[in-house]
Amino acid sequence: MESEYFTYLPAAVVNADGNLVSQLNDTALRRLARTAAGLSVEAQQYLTMLANQLRDSEGLPGLDVIDG
Repeated sequence: MESEYFTYLPAAVVNADGNLVSQLNDTALRRLARTAAGLSVEAQQYLTMLANQLRDSEGLPGLDVIDG
């Protein structure tokens, strides 16, 4: 079995991760992430729902967040 089998990531995953990393250069977004860290799964889901409502109110598309 080739070693690439265990290390290959589809371009979409790499691009999504790169986009997230670039967004974390935003100080306010890092502060929000630190604030949410450690909350229960239910509380994090509630924050996601609220964030999508705020995105909608600002004319931005909602995001489907997938674990991982």
